[in-house]
Amino acid sequence: MIDNKDAALNYLQRGFSIIPLYSPSMLKRSPPQKWVAALQKALEINKTLEHPLPKNVIIEKRVITQCKRSFVPWTQFQKRLPTEAEVSQWFTQNPDANIGIVTGKLSNLCVFDIDSKEAQEYADELGGFPDTPKAKTGKGWHYYMSYPDFEVRPSVNKELEIDIRAEGSYIAAPPSIHGSGVAYEWEDGCSFAEIDPAPCSSALWVIDYLKAIAKKEKPAQKKDNAVATNTTQAENKFVELLKNGCSEGSRNSSTLKLVGHLFGKNLAAEMVWEMIKDWNTSKNTPPLDMSEIKEIFNSVKKYESHKSTKTTAKKKEKDISIASLLETREQAIAEYDESYVQISFAGSNLKILEKKMNGGLIGGRFYVIGGIPTAGKTLFVNNMADNVCLNGHPVLFFSFDDGKSEIRYRTWSRFSKISIEKFNRQELEKPALKKIVNQNQIKKIMGLKYVVQENISIDKWEKLINQFIVKYKKAPLIIIDYLRQLKTDKDSSDERLRVDNILNLLTDMAKKYNTPIVAISELARDSYKTGQRLSMASFKESGTIEYQASWLGILSCVEEINGEYKLKNNWKRIIEQDGHTDLIVFKAKRGTGTTGKIPLSMNKDTMVVKDREDKPRLDTITAFKKKSSLFD
Repeated sequence: MIDNKDAALNYLQRGFSIIPLYSPSMLKRSPPQKWVAALQKALEINKTLEHPLPKNVIIEKRVITQCKRSFVPWTQFQKRLPTEAEVSQWFTQNPDANIGIVTGKLSNLCVFDIDSKEAQEYADELGGFPDTPKAKTGKGWHYYMSYPDFEVRPSVNKELEIDIRAEGSYIAAPPSIHGSGVAYEWEDGCSFAEIDPAPCSSALWVIDYLKAIAKKEKPAQKKDNAVATNTTQAENKFVELLKNGCSEGSRNSSTLKLVGHLFGKNLAAEMVWEMIKDWNTSKNTPPLDMSEIKEIFNSVKKYESHKSTKTTAKKKEKDISIASLLETREQAIAEYDESYVQISFAGSNLKILEKKMNGGLIGGRFYVIGGIPTAGKTLFVNNMADNVCLNGHPVLFFSFDDGKSEIRYRTWSRFSKISIEKFNRQELEKPALKKIVNQNQIKKIMGLKYVVQENISIDKWEKLINQFIVKYKKAPLIIIDYLRQLKTDKDSSDERLRVDNILNLLTDMAKKYNTPIVAISELARDSYKTGQRLSMASFKESGTIEYQASWLGILSCVEEINGEYKLKNNWKRIIEQDGHTDLIVFKAKRGTGTTGKIPLSMNKDTMVVKDREDKPRLDTITAFKKKSSLFD
């Protein structure tokens, strides 16, 4: 079971501002003097009453109240996230402390605190909550939703028993213990690891409720069903429209409204387009021309994209105090060690390469590998992945060209020294196969290498990564084979803009989770010609990829002429027969190593890539010495 410190750090990794709260066990172990004095005073006053309450009732009320308080000054954490060092210190010194999550703009959270069965029934009558993180509390439920695009302050509604935790507030999160002794727990399938907070706008009554609070109006009471009625009527109209289509004279306006309604449900653009196409052809008589449908769809899509961009920008805006920009010396020293991640990939076969790359793959860096055909790009990254797993680090391997079995056979061939073709043709008997699978190296790799062959949208990767963090207490090394096959929920129709967006997302993800991301990319087709000069411009994504990548290399077979790398004659024969290939590093920044040529050797029969030490000809010794400074 995950402890409070790990849970708190996990929340911090998600971008939530964390504070430590008192817990019942803390109060029992070492209660604050002020709290003890206040409790004693309350007990004495209770004795003087005509009908005094039982002592345990007074104590429980005081414990419940105190367990909702932070034992550190917390207002600064409305403006900045605590450091990992701060969170670690709080929960190392007090491992049983409760976990507080600061709500509002910084954490992008607005929480509905439902404190009674009646309050839950009220919410259900208005339409209920969308699918969103949901936790059991001491008295009811917490519904976590993303912060809206207008300011919401904390609110208490004693009549409805619905409290809002927003800007300037916080809540206790699982696995905290309520003052009554009840544990905060996630409902099955509704933790942050399983679902993201839903937008407040995804439920009309929710957004209306918050807007009323923002305007300091009293939200609708249970007997006032106007909001629910209006919502139901609006939904019924669209249901009828989807079922029966529309008249010829209202096709354009109805299509416009329906597309807007579907986008408002946060459906992916591809899904909206397919639904509208089917609806137009099957329900409308006569249907609109497809070009008109496409024009309406693109117009609404562009508007929704612009609105989403503005909303995101507003959420990111926050006041900055210059005091929050300063760091203590202790924090800086603690973060120096904590923030540095270096993952060894050398094994016994790539020690020279790892040395040239400063000892391993660095957290927060984006590595891009290109290559000419047959250069062994997948073979190369699979060897790296296996070695990383043997060092005890998990790998998330997105393999779109080769399926799981092909990646698996490459590993089996490498460590059994049996030709890959025997696995591909399934020539091995089961007893021999069982012996291979039971090798310690292969067992360890199969326990840590997670291969994904489905093309999952990048927008959903964070859920996968957070499951690794929960299980292994660290993010996995991410390998992508290959870059251009990636997709997002809202891909641009412009291929250049689409790839640019993917590169931005991957760079941000590497930094956010402080893990290396290694991606295979393509070269422009004219890069394959004999004598062609290779450079960063050889990549199809030249320009953006040069800017975004921390490290950029090409697998090829080259000769160096006047400081330039040109494809050798008969490069295909050299690679296939000799197994000689070269890794040319064109960019290496922020501690990722040095640039230059690194010789490698590949055995495509048993799927091994290893360092190659070329022996220079006598007439090139002087030139070799001059250029060796690249790797000094």
